[in-house]
Amino acid sequence: MKITDTDILKELTSIKNTGKSKQERQRAHALLLSNNGVIKDEIAKIFGVSQRSVFGWLKAYKEQGISSLKCQTGRGRKLLINTQEDAEIVAKNIKLFPHQPKKAFALTVKETGIDMSYDTFKYFLKKHLN
Repeated sequence: MKITDTDILKELTSIKNTGKSKQERQRAHALLLSNNGVIKDEIAKIFGVSQRSVFGWLKAYKEQGISSLKCQTGRGRKLLINTQEDAEIVAKNIKLFPHQPKKAFALTVKETGIDMSYDTFKYFLKKHLN
């Protein structure tokens, strides 16, 4: 695949240098390297990924263009406690038992019906209720 449009090459260079995420910058850099004749095996070694990943990036670019460089929404693990109502229940139980988090955890699991670990509960407290 050879990119000849100078505007696209400038945009890829800009994304490589100032892209929002590491993945976006890596993918733009990989496209530029491929455009300069670097083989896919070498590109995979440079970025520490599999050849399959590099082939996927190039294929996605051919099909979707520049927009394929960005991570798609909906990737990653979904939150167990994701509604405002569940968060309010957690906050209420922590207020009731501020020095007994295991008791607040047990009440939260009982009230919400969400099957989660105590570690997940602590993570939620640390991230969302400080």
